[in-house]
Amino acid sequence: MSTTSPINGGTRAPAWRRIAAWLIDWLLILILPLLLVPVGVAVYSAGLRLPVGLWNLISFLLLIAPVTLWCASRESGRFQATPGKRARGLIVVDAHSGRPIGFGPALLRNTAKIALPWELGHTVAYGFAAAGRNPPESLMVLTIVVYVIMFAWLGALFLPSTRTPYDLLGGTRVVSGSPTVTRP
Repeated sequence: MSTTSPINGGTRAPAWRRIAAWLIDWLLILILPLLLVPVGVAVYSAGLRLPVGLWNLISFLLLIAPVTLWCASRESGRFQATPGKRARGLIVVDAHSGRPIGFGPALLRNTAKIALPWELGHTVAYGFAAAGRNPPESLMVLTIVVYVIMFAWLGALFLPSTRTPYDLLGGTRVVSGSPTVTRP
């Protein structure tokens, strides 16, 4: 089945358009780490030494959670798309009805898409930083898990349905189209 076949709520979004949209979104998302890095450097330079787990928690609360919530808020309700998706002419819809999704499904979708792999990646990075020359085997296994998730998410875009595991989990589909205008 072609990625341009009609479905409820629009036509399936080709993988390359979804990838381009995600790259645009990441250019916007990178603003937050750029603002936070100087704060972290200042805290570290001031002599504050925190345990690795606490740094990981802080980065989750200040970086990963806000980005996940932002993307969920943009994909739910009247927007139906992050800025990258809008720029590429894509929207997120309910897979069955083709209608806009609520915040709950959008949050579930973006937790699986963004928060899970990003937090696992941070856990690996902080783990290797703390482990020195002898990282535990569990850290190596977690590294493999992170890469498997990333390649599964990316590879699923090229399947005939173009639905990723996070689309399936959220009951969503990304399609070509414009946001649905709801009138009172």
